[in-house]
Amino acid sequence: MTVDIADFTNDQRMAFHLSDVRAGMYEVLRRAFDSVGIDYEGCDREDRGDGALILVPATFPKSELADKLPERLVAELRRFNSTRVPEAQMKLRVAVHAGDIRRDDHGWIGVPVNVAFRLLDAQDAKLALRHSDGLLALVASDHFYTEVILQDPGTAPESYRQIDVMIKTYKGHAWLCLHGENSAPPPPRAEPAEQVVLPLNPVDERDELESHLFKIDLPHLTSLVSQATGAAVAVESFSSVWEAYRHLTDFNAGPDGVPPAVKFVEIVAQKVGGDTGARLQEWVDQSARKLRRTPVLEEQRETRLAAQPDPQLHLVFAIEPDSIDSDRCILSSWRQDNPLDWPPQRNGVHELSISDLEYQVDEVIVQAEGAWSDQAASVTLEFLTARQLLQLPIYSWRKEHSSGDPRPLVLDYTLIMRSLERMNAKHWHRPWRARWTSMLENPVAERIHSPGASRTGENPIDAVLSDSRWIGLVMDEPPSVRPESRTAPESLTAALRAGLPLVLWHPSAAPEDLRALVDRLAGGPGGVLDLPEQRRAAHLSADADALVRELVVLWDDPNRIFDFGQASSNPAGQ
Repeated sequence: MTVDIADFTNDQRMAFHLSDVRAGMYEVLRRAFDSVGIDYEGCDREDRGDGALILVPATFPKSELADKLPERLVAELRRFNSTRVPEAQMKLRVAVHAGDIRRDDHGWIGVPVNVAFRLLDAQDAKLALRHSDGLLALVASDHFYTEVILQDPGTAPESYRQIDVMIKTYKGHAWLCLHGENSAPPPPRAEPAEQVVLPLNPVDERDELESHLFKIDLPHLTSLVSQATGAAVAVESFSSVWEAYRHLTDFNAGPDGVPPAVKFVEIVAQKVGGDTGARLQEWVDQSARKLRRTPVLEEQRETRLAAQPDPQLHLVFAIEPDSIDSDRCILSSWRQDNPLDWPPQRNGVHELSISDLEYQVDEVIVQAEGAWSDQAASVTLEFLTARQLLQLPIYSWRKEHSSGDPRPLVLDYTLIMRSLERMNAKHWHRPWRARWTSMLENPVAERIHSPGASRTGENPIDAVLSDSRWIGLVMDEPPSVRPESRTAPESLTAALRAGLPLVLWHPSAAPEDLRALVDRLAGGPGGVLDLPEQRRAAHLSADADALVRELVVLWDDPNRIFDFGQASSNPAGQ
């Protein structure tokens, strides 16, 4: 079977339309195949850009395919198109043939494959579909029509007509049948320049929904909208739940066929609960039934609940040295009040003495804890520091000094260092993102480069770390405040340039002891990904002289970037 999206390159389709249509084609095929009993995932498939080659197992009866599949394809096309603007709607051409083919290192080959693709390009089939309101043009080879369709009255052989096919060097004839035509005249199409969004509900249902949503007051609406859209559209701020819902009704469904507005109402229903939540859930269920998306929504609901991670908040400090006085610095902070919101707003900016830094951080933390009093999320403190300040003893810092009994930060928070130098060097960000992605895919401790193995003459450290297998570096000495000019490259700079998201060092540990410690911390099921939390756990259970207490973990996530030009939400604190 060969498949092609009709009029795929229509100049009215924008890039996001093309992506939606292409993803929709595969979803339509999968659903149609599954509904007639063909294991879609078990079929060999090759993507062809705006179409596909699909090999249906010989064990599935060809007559059943010809009888059942066209109507199931039409049904799924109607469901897909019902939630799309005209530019994102689609029709399909499908050609079917049978024969012996072979597979080589690059895919499937053989005369039957060539014939199936020639039939797909038949001009008569293209024109017939273009000038009808049908959704599917099925082109059967003469062999398939004679041996399969003509032998089974249930496949309606009388509905096919013979067409000539002359494509390149191929000349022959095939049999064409259009499916999905309406007996009533089609509704008028919108003008190409006009963006049309299909109405989700009748006016009376919308008014009833408004009466419920208008009375609801929920915080963090932007986060709820992001959940509903999957962050596929730009999120703005909203003054009410109803305003957020109205905003989402301007967006079509994604490939799953569920409009973002429906997902949003379900999220709101779960948040508010009670009678109002139950009424909203009834509305969601009714909408899903109308769209025939109840199984999809139920599957998403289970996945969302099962995959919901433990919520985590971040309080980020950026510490920059004063350009004139080396004993002073500039402290900025970002407080995340919702685990789903990123980036958070910049808070106060303070110019202060380095000796006062711990106390100002304490003050910011206490203020943040007051704002988080209704939260149950865990918190990570990130210290985004310039190279000159990487030696700050953050793991020994404490909070609540004013109480007379200050409490170590490590008791309540996971602490990590980050590189301000790299965040400001955008030309280093591409390899940084690539190594981060690689780390998420394979976070084993063996991908952390060992100390002492990097300074052989032919393989300086920057050459070694250019190998994509490395995701981390254990430095054999703490980074210098200002790298000296030397023939051998400086380790930290080499790691940052290469994109390594993880760098570790210790002020006094022997290389073999440090490596053993790192292997132990990163040796669990989560590998390197658990290292910041494992460092804290080991610190809490360690003796006073244990190595882990002075182990520095620079853990840099490229998805957590800050705009230092952003205005502060607390200018008075500057």
